[in-house]
This record gives sequence, structure tokens and C-alpha cells, in this order.
Amino acid sequence: MPIQAIPMTLTQTLVMGLLQIVVVLIAVFIMVPLLTFAERKVIGYIQVRLGATRLAGGHVGITGPMNRIMWSMGKVPMLSIVRGLPIFIADALKLITKEDIIPAKADRGVFTLAPIISVMAAFGVFAAVAYYPGVMFYLPKGFPIVGGLPFQGFITDVNVGLLFILGLASVGVYGIVLGAWASNSKYPLLGGLRSAAQIVSYEVPLTLSLLVPVLLAGSLNFKEMSILLATGKGLHPLAIIPLFIGFFVYLTCGFAETNRVPFDLPEAETELVAGFHTEYSGMKFGFFYLAEYANMIVVSALATAFFLGGHYLLPFGLQRFIPETVPFLGQPSFIFFLGKVCFILFVFLWVRATLPRYRYDQLMDVAWKYLLPLTLVNLFIAALIRFAF
Repeated sequence: MPIQAIPMTLTQTLVMGLLQIVVVLIAVFIMVPLLTFAERKVIGYIQVRLGATRLAGGHVGITGPMNRIMWSMGKVPMLSIVRGLPIFIADALKLITKEDIIPAKADRGVFTLAPIISVMAAFGVFAAVAYYPGVMFYLPKGFPIVGGLPFQGFITDVNVGLLFILGLASVGVYGIVLGAWASNSKYPLLGGLRSAAQIVSYEVPLTLSLLVPVLLAGSLNFKEMSILLATGKGLHPLAIIPLFIGFFVYLTCGFAETNRVPFDLPEAETELVAGFHTEYSGMKFGFFYLAEYANMIVVSALATAFFLGGHYLLPFGLQRFIPETVPFLGQPSFIFFLGKVCFILFVFLWVRATLPRYRYDQLMDVAWKYLLPLTLVNLFIAALIRFAF
């Protein structure tokens, strides 16, 4: 929400920016392991089988009491849902302590650099994402240097925020391709080539689907776009049609861009062992893992902001029918934004548990024969609504 700007010194600006970056990174590092746990549990429930229930280990040491507690939780209906929650701690320890192996004939420099490129591109995108269009809270007066200053719901308010996000996110494919090539192995190379072709193909309809909200809002600023598209101010009621179509096209392309089922051909374990990261282990593999799940969060955040109403309750510009004077429901809230992001992440897991993988020719057909023409028609409809009505 609009507030009166509080002047800050250069030091305060830098410290506040650093503090916001740390908070966002901590939040992502918490969400990623929780998302991996949720993935196991959701797939287990959907496929009517057990998900994660207990930690690996015997009945001695720290795992013994934890396993006994989690076994007892299974007898309580509500607590059984979170049984096995500490498993993400075991996953983190496993990645940190696993031996880091580099193939003898690999290009060591590029092999090491590739996962760093992927994770930096995935995390750098969060700099332009607006989680709340105003002040979330004020720091305590006793806080060093920045005490009493407002903590904004975004790190940077860039005029071309969406362009920055799309440009930086597309760099992540270099990490995949370079890692596949540097491994000096045929299976990673095939996975890397698949990924390059797939991401280049699906970036076209994805970008065109995002041009619909850009065209309707008349801005590239993340915060401004999310507010205008949610409240529907200045938008014709028919704008809901291209936004509704664009959402499903964008979400489909988002599945392909993050290499998720049914578009997970670059890491198809039944064909390519593990795909482009076959030769990776330890934290190098962990960086690819973090990048994939961080990209899922970014895709969910963009879909939430530009199609589902962002920080407001109703999607596709329907918020205009709720007066701003209505408490809570008529005002922006971080709870709405977070809830919608979590719902789309659940859809990622839901689809993985239900749909089979495409053949590669089918994957390309979907992008070029169906999604691309559909996005062009949808963009024309959006332009017609914007300038003819």
C-alpha cells in the first residue's frame, strides 16, 4: 500500500537491501526442503501409498527416539500428515556429507561452474519479485543502523522487473548445458541437448503468454502490474478472457521450463539414468536440486502475481467487485500471495503423481503446433480488448 517515503542514507539503504536479501534466501532455503517433503507426502496420498514416515536409521542414537515418536504420530489422524517431517534434515545432511566426485575426463572448471550458474540464476530472480506491494512491518527502534525503518515486501522496485526476471531466468539453461557437456558422458550430454531444445522452445509461448498481462497493464514493473491486474482498474471486464487462457498456457510452459512431469525429458531416469546431472554428486548435485525447486517457486509467484490476483483475494481482475473498504478481503495481504503460491506448488506435485511423461516428439509438438498459435491468438484478443473497448 502507498506510504510516505522515509529518507535513508546510503549505508541504511545498503544494510536494508542486504537484510531483505538474507530474509528471502532464508525463506527459500526453508521452502525448498519443505517442498521436497510435501512432494513425497502428496504423491504418497494421491497414489494411495505411504509417503515419508520415518528417518533412515536403527533404534539407537538420535534416529531411534525420533522414529518412535513419528510411529506414534501415525495413530493420530491429523498428526499422521506431518509424520516424517524431520526427513528434510536428513536430506540436507546427506547432500552436505556425500562425497564430491568429479569424473576423470571431465572439464573440471566448467563442471564446477555449471551448478553455480544454475543456482545463481534461480535465486537472482527473487530480487525483482514483489511479495507484498508495500510495507510488511517496521523494524524495532533498537535495531542497529536501520532501526525504525520500514521493511518492504520487495527487494527492488525495478521499472522493467518482468524483463529482468525473464532475462535472468533464461540464463539457467547455460548451467544445464555446460554441466552436461563438461561431464564428458553420453547420458548427461543427451539430457543437456534435450533441455536446451526444450527450454528454447517453451520460452517462446511462455513469454507471449506473459505479454498478455503486460499489454493489459501497460507496464513491466512487477508491483504495478500485480496491483493493476488484480484490482482491474482501467481494465475492460472482457480482459478476464485472455488472462484466463494465458494462465493455463503460462502454467503449462512453466512445467516445461522447470523440467517437471510431464515435461521432464532432460532428466528422464528411465532413459538417461538421471539426465544432465548423472555425473554430479554432493553439493554440486544439491545446487541443481535447489535451482529446480527455486524455479518452481518463481513460476508460482509469477502466475500468482499476473493471473491469480497476486496479493488480493480474487483472480483475473475480479477483485474489482470487492470494495476496498471491506476489511481484510478488500485489502492486499501477504497471506493471499503465499496461499496462492502454495496452491500452484501443490499443482506441480499433483501433476507429477498423475500424468505420464511425453515422448520427445510430442513435447515439441505441444510447444510449436499448439501453444505457440494459441498464445498468438490470445495476444491478439488482449490487444483487441485493450485498444478497441
